[in-house]
Amino acid sequence: MNRVLSQRGIAGASLGFMLLLIYALLNEQWLILAIPFIFGIVLFAFFKPKYLLFALVAITPFSINLEDLGLGDSALYLPTEPLLFGLTILLVLAHLADRVFLEEVMHHPISIALYIYLGWMLVTAFTSTDVVVSLKYLISRLWFVIPIYFGGATLFIKERNAQHFVLLYLISFLAVVVFTLIKHAGMGFEEDPAHSVMDPFYRDHTQYGAVVAFFIPITFGFLVQTNRSIQWRVFNFIALTILSIALVYTYARAAWLSVFLAAGIVLLVKLRIRLWMLIAGGLSIFVLFLFTFDDIIIQLQKNKTDSSENLLENVESITNITTDASNLERINRWNSVLAMAKERPVFGFGPGTYAFEYAPYQQSKDLTIISTNFGDVGNAHSEYLGPLAESGIPGFLSMIYLVVVLFYISYRSYHRLPEGRSRQMLLYTSLALLTYFAHGTLNNYLDSDKASVPIFGFMAIVVALDIVAQRRQQTNKVRK
Repeated sequence: MNRVLSQRGIAGASLGFMLLLIYALLNEQWLILAIPFIFGIVLFAFFKPKYLLFALVAITPFSINLEDLGLGDSALYLPTEPLLFGLTILLVLAHLADRVFLEEVMHHPISIALYIYLGWMLVTAFTSTDVVVSLKYLISRLWFVIPIYFGGATLFIKERNAQHFVLLYLISFLAVVVFTLIKHAGMGFEEDPAHSVMDPFYRDHTQYGAVVAFFIPITFGFLVQTNRSIQWRVFNFIALTILSIALVYTYARAAWLSVFLAAGIVLLVKLRIRLWMLIAGGLSIFVLFLFTFDDIIIQLQKNKTDSSENLLENVESITNITTDASNLERINRWNSVLAMAKERPVFGFGPGTYAFEYAPYQQSKDLTIISTNFGDVGNAHSEYLGPLAESGIPGFLSMIYLVVVLFYISYRSYHRLPEGRSRQMLLYTSLALLTYFAHGTLNNYLDSDKASVPIFGFMAIVVALDIVAQRRQQTNKVRK
């Protein structure tokens, strides 16, 4: 009897749904046609949140910004960010009910650094010059951190899940890269089209270049992994070749530098240079820089080479602070940050408000041909100075602390793990993060899904591998 009623119920629901769709088609009510898709996503989120997360990762390179499409002033990325918001709510409720996130993840040093960073962001959201903008900014940051970082770190305890995360983004991103290269080839690989040829998937060549640079270390790491099949090596060799070609034609100088830095760090790691030696070397260079600062500025002012299609000239233009408009505009934005921080040193102007507040703090001597009062050609141009203007000195320090803890944990875990795939995975994941946080001195993209999804995902991989290393160490102690 119950089975008959169940079958009749399903048949009745199906018939009703079919009639609804026919009505929608006849009356051009297109939103109704989205109901099956939305219903399917909701069911997917409840019963298979892991696969919804992976699906989100795979579609991130293809997401489109509403503002770029001319559909209002919202900077929302579709379809990823609404789905991330829904998944965030679901995971928070699930954790409150059943503790779905591992306690080891929740109490991890990197997680604590994130709490400090986000906690101060919350405080400054309420002291903001525009509370609504700041709260929206904080919420948008949370919908990356909660599902991608906390959800990811819990999943990535199984290393296969971490590998799937990387490959899903990488394969989709390669499709965008090939599309961009083909489109750019039709324009002769000239520099001017390179600034927007990746449209509509990436906003400009610097954001696109940052992600290209980000995936080069991990792709190289996959290529050199031990005990891998020939098919695996061929795929990663092709992927690395495509990414390397794309990197050159991004004409994104900061992206180039970040990859060179990662290559240098790999060399130091392979030479087994100790941490104290790296710190001592870094401090020595910094002290030397302070003592020779005036001489360095004089030499930089002599450089008149502007960015161009000539790759050598493009590299030389990196230090041109006299005539290169891009470099001069960064200095303008940074000087505006310092002026804003001087006025509001503790709480700043509020998360997400820099673009709306910096205009009066520009000085006429700093203005360039690309300067704007509307924040429509970039933000603070720094992942570190942005928080200084928006959340004051504590916000700046919280960002620095997060990065320092991240790389300290990476270094510690690398030396705890035995030789093998896990150790290689940790090394090249950390190098990928290094490319971004080095790049972050000159640009900031954590407000977009294109960068936040892989960055918080890779941070989650570091946390998961550190937990694995700690568990292994504790097991070895028990055995002894």
